[in-house]
Amino acid sequence: MRARRVLYLSALLTVTAFHLAFGQYVSHFMLWFVLLLPAASLLLSLPAILTTRIELVGADDVQRGREAAIRLRARCGFFLPLDCLRIKVEEQNLFVEEKPTRKTIRLYGLSEKEKRVRLSTARIGTIRLRVRSAWAFDYLGLFALPIRRTNPVTFTVLPTPTEPVPNPELVASSAQVLKPKPQGFSEEHELRPYRAGDSINLIHWKLSSKMDEPIIREPQELIRKHIILAVDLPESYEAQENLLDQLCWLSDTLLKKQIPFGLYLGLQNTLIRSDGELTALLKTFLSEPLHAEATDAIRSGNDTLVYRLTPNRKGAGA
Repeated sequence: MRARRVLYLSALLTVTAFHLAFGQYVSHFMLWFVLLLPAASLLLSLPAILTTRIELVGADDVQRGREAAIRLRARCGFFLPLDCLRIKVEEQNLFVEEKPTRKTIRLYGLSEKEKRVRLSTARIGTIRLRVRSAWAFDYLGLFALPIRRTNPVTFTVLPTPTEPVPNPELVASSAQVLKPKPQGFSEEHELRPYRAGDSINLIHWKLSSKMDEPIIREPQELIRKHIILAVDLPESYEAQENLLDQLCWLSDTLLKKQIPFGLYLGLQNTLIRSDGELTALLKTFLSEPLHAEATDAIRSGNDTLVYRLTPNRKGAGA
């Protein structure tokens, strides 16, 4: 638009010089025409400028590295299209707290348009998009008036599932084991000597007669160890990104086998039973600035299998 202003100023100076040199009626008319032209352009443009609205439509959540874009919609409510609309959009990763990047978008001959704005997905985190400024120009491009800004939008760049090295094979490690069943019957049993307090209904009479001592047939039940994934949060962004990549891969593996697991993410702990629950947790986690936190000192036990993810070795057992 600067070029149009320079061009108009050049035309005004030329007409003024012509009027001063000749002083005729035609030159007088030309001078007034050039002087009044900006005002006429502004008055004619005002209905289009005042009825112009813009809207940001957010992108869907994507995994890191995949293509993402927002849609910028602009609509002019006047029957004559708006000549030019200049919009500055600011993009910022709320997780990394990077310096915001800005893009300038220009739309010409606007009645109703939609423009896709590609976004950076090189880093995980919540990306916030907002309009920093929006200016509409008159038909000559000499004046610019502000347009009301729209609400910001956000979307999340999620981790890319990455297999830990070495692979902990949690499904096999948490294989079902037999444990005594307090009550009732079971197809699985364990034979052991009689102990005080055992019910006589549990005595295996045939085997007891052969062993010359009471033998108990104790019912057993199959259970699976409860899996807990523990994620310490280091200060490094790259390390946290690596840990969350591993977490997503392990989560996919377990949930495909319909195995829920406990998740200790820093000071947070929750039970994950579906992909949706993990995604919701990650979206909340990635919407806040990067911070370092250590998990509670939890260890594997008879009923629990704890796997502590570490970035240096790309996964290590507890």
